[in-house]
Amino acid sequence: MTTTTWLIILLVLSVVANVALTAQLTARRRSRPALLRATTATDSPQTLRELESTRLELDQARRAADHAAGLVQGRDLELGRVRGLLAQAQAQAADAAAAVEEALGLRKEREELLARLRELEEEVRRRSRERDDAQTQALARIHELERRLADAEDRAEGPLGPEPVSPAIPRQLPVGRDTTADSSVDGADLGPVVVRAASARGDRARHDGEHRRDAVLLRFAEEIPAPTLLSAVAAGSPRGRWSQSAADRACRSLATQVGRYGEGLGRALYGPDGDDGALGALLRTALQGVAHSMRLVTRGEGPGGEADDAAIEVALTGLLTRLGDGREREHLAFGVGDGALLRLRDGEWSAVFTPGDSAPHRTLRLPADAARVGWERLTTLPGDVLAVCSPPMAELLLRDDAGPWFAARWAGRQPYLTSFLSEVNVPVRSTGGDRSVVCLWDFGDAREARSATP
Repeated sequence: MTTTTWLIILLVLSVVANVALTAQLTARRRSRPALLRATTATDSPQTLRELESTRLELDQARRAADHAAGLVQGRDLELGRVRGLLAQAQAQAADAAAAVEEALGLRKEREELLARLRELEEEVRRRSRERDDAQTQALARIHELERRLADAEDRAEGPLGPEPVSPAIPRQLPVGRDTTADSSVDGADLGPVVVRAASARGDRARHDGEHRRDAVLLRFAEEIPAPTLLSAVAAGSPRGRWSQSAADRACRSLATQVGRYGEGLGRALYGPDGDDGALGALLRTALQGVAHSMRLVTRGEGPGGEADDAAIEVALTGLLTRLGDGREREHLAFGVGDGALLRLRDGEWSAVFTPGDSAPHRTLRLPADAARVGWERLTTLPGDVLAVCSPPMAELLLRDDAGPWFAARWAGRQPYLTSFLSEVNVPVRSTGGDRSVVCLWDFGDAREARSATP
């Protein structure tokens, strides 16, 4: 039992003893008159002794009563103290109950937080597993491609296909009045700028005995005050009877038109107050001149003796490049149709310019749509490679399987002309259209240009 319980028991016992003693004193007081009367009546010595004894007992009883009253008063004080302790204990018990309730709430909140933490840890582990799986798959894919490439090179086969016969050697000559060479290649090392151009008949045209319909052009634009290189790729329509002649005429006429408006193009391109409005007007005028020259190819063959535009449809993409040493080289890309200008940077191909930014614009062709020329200024950094492409070649460079192969061979090096033509003719399955491309390496400084390698 607790101390409080013992104190209550003692207090009860004291009260009971006080009550008993009080009852005894009351009984004696009631018998005192009779005793006094008896004492008065008989004054014998024995009676006097009894009276004296009674007085002594009465004094003792009074002292005992006073003592009992003191004890009762002490017990009352003790009882008050006990009540205070009991009230304090009850208050502490209430505080303890509130503390317990608060502790239970905190414990519940802690359990909820721990559960959320476990969920987050599981999510982190799951995402880590997904990342590791993706890295493992990517590494496995890279190793597989490296192994396939090494096996193909060891067997001296085409790096992207099993056929050992180079498509650069056609099985038959093309037929028709508008025939031209199966393939063509050109190039130059112009200090910090190295350029290679190649056009090859597509697989479908070789199989069907048709002629190549594309043309490429490299020309130094000497009429522009600042040293400038003109690169162009013209892709003739497969349906056009005179598309190859029209593509070749488009390239040569473009060089003529750039020379005719060279001074104005130089001011708009490199002048301190280069005017984009004037530049766009000059390009439209130049392309309209190209369209007029193209129509001379079929003059008199259309209904009523006019030119037959359907027979000479061409998609034309051009690039003007400022020569000389420079950490940021300026270019102007322009054209009509579905050609593309790609950039190789850090081992990745990306399209930086397409003459048509929507599907309807990509169907535009010269000579009918000469006024709807698209153009864009851009810059390159040392180490960049630009590729002006016909649509089949652009599709090939952007493919996941073929693009890295070309990037590994063309990044940071200047191949021989024959090597470049062989690489353009790599035996890989494609859409079958002609492959035409002008590649431009920007080394920034002429001293950084690497030696030609096979």
